[in-house]
Amino acid sequence: MDTYLDKTLLDRGPADQGITGKQGSTKARIERAALKLFAARGVDGVSIKDIASACDISDGAMYRHFKSKESLAHTLFQAIHARLLGMLREKAAPDAGLEATVRTVVTAYCELAEQDPAAFAYHLTARNTVLARAGDGGADPSSLMAQRVAAAITAGEIPAGDPELKSAMALGVVLQAAEYRLYGRITTPLTNLIDVFTRSVLAVLRTEG
Repeated sequence: MDTYLDKTLLDRGPADQGITGKQGSTKARIERAALKLFAARGVDGVSIKDIASACDISDGAMYRHFKSKESLAHTLFQAIHARLLGMLREKAAPDAGLEATVRTVVTAYCELAEQDPAAFAYHLTARNTVLARAGDGGADPSSLMAQRVAAAITAGEIPAGDPELKSAMALGVVLQAAEYRLYGRITTPLTNLIDVFTRSVLAVLRTEG
């Protein structure tokens, strides 16, 4: 799997920048190394030894910060998930119109994808497996999107339909493009495509059925 990923994107940013750990700390180095490995190989394809070797520490030092690989994987995923939700809640006004809401959602995903490709890649590829094992959805940006879609249906802004289905289809416009970006099939920064994505998502949401 990692053979095809654009490694230059995953390597973007300092090696000592973590997700929950303070930059420069051992915990941050562990998190950054794990993110890149998880994104490239999947959680099951990475061992504690692999992560320890990548950040030049002993296996024992790993366990002083995280009790297991699964604990590390869940901590990283939930932190990234919550970060996305925070970006949405900060910028998406409760009374915003449909187009403004869509633009906010698109912008949040595009900015994370470009600012921290390793974090975004891990979030994109690990969502189902990590959440299924943890049994805890935690912060959920897609639920926020579905709620806004349901409100738009009720207000008559878009045709009736299943809000979850419409939300999934709409987010797919951005997420599939983001996957292509990670694999080097799209070279244009996603933040340059926010207007295109916004128009496309609105077109999906306005589809009958």
